[in-house]
Amino acid sequence: MTRCLLAFAVLTAFLGCGGDKPPAKDPATVQVGSNPPVADTTPPSSPTPPSSPGADDPWGKEPPKDPNEPPDLTETKALADKACPIVKVPYYWKFTKTNKTSYLLGSRHLGVPLAKMPVKVKEQILKSSQVIFETPPGDDSEDTPGDGSSLADKLGPKLWEKYKKLVGSKVAENVEHGKPSVAILMLMMMYEDKTSALDLEIEQLASDSKLKTGGLESSAFQSKLLEELLDVRMLKATIEGTTDRKTMEKDSFDDLQEYCAGTDDSPGMDAHAIKQMKDAGYTDAEIKRLDERMLDERNLKWIPQLDKLFTAGNVFVVVGADHLSGPKGVVKLMQAKGFKAERISP
Repeated sequence: MTRCLLAFAVLTAFLGCGGDKPPAKDPATVQVGSNPPVADTTPPSSPTPPSSPGADDPWGKEPPKDPNEPPDLTETKALADKACPIVKVPYYWKFTKTNKTSYLLGSRHLGVPLAKMPVKVKEQILKSSQVIFETPPGDDSEDTPGDGSSLADKLGPKLWEKYKKLVGSKVAENVEHGKPSVAILMLMMMYEDKTSALDLEIEQLASDSKLKTGGLESSAFQSKLLEELLDVRMLKATIEGTTDRKTMEKDSFDDLQEYCAGTDDSPGMDAHAIKQMKDAGYTDAEIKRLDERMLDERNLKWIPQLDKLFTAGNVFVVVGADHLSGPKGVVKLMQAKGFKAERISP
């Protein structure tokens, strides 16, 4: 579920942070720095308008889509709806201690709207006294540009040409003089549904309902962490390990399908990502350290806050699903604090 780990950062590029949810942008136009599901999951087609004089005028038609450019928002939404018509088994937990109860939802930060969750999730949010996220709503870290150097120069002509082929020339042009982390995220998120951001929808619901909100860490910390981990070396490894767009599409589809089925209980990088990194020269120790920084260390830092919140009770917490499972996940750590944990199924 590596995409779940990374998706929170791309939200700032596509959707903004906190407050009212702005419209999503087409990936090709992003500049650096700057409801219930139905059985038919294909996007509905527009009715054919009646023919009229001049209807065949080529000047009145949309230009054909460039096959070299990335999928548009309609295509990525259709893919998400096919992979996940509904969240069958959410990463949704109930914690109880001394007659105080709170709830924890494992989110996939992109690709899943609140409408696909069981209705009891929304109902519980509205019953809660406060809603807690990874970062507090409105805590926007200052957007800092890259150093202005060319990623094309750092990667070399062969890798840069492959990157352009994978993401399209417009995206490549937009990210060339930005941070490596942005270039990586644009690649990894290409087949994700950017119109659906579960955390932001829950933030908006909490705001509309005048619920108290908070966060477990700062957005500045998250941004700094991603910039450190998603460097040029990682960008090279990602490009080298990505065969083609079909592979990217399948990875996004499978990851989303697993999340919505609730079957992925292995935190951190999967076997494919580990092989990708090893092929690029990363050692086992380096890979382990990356997972520790992205998951384990953050989980440990959250526990004192969660202990206090859950002891008070009636709190709803939303964090990335990868933070919940495993021996060093939040669920096990909270059980060690004496909380009874129960996974809730529809």
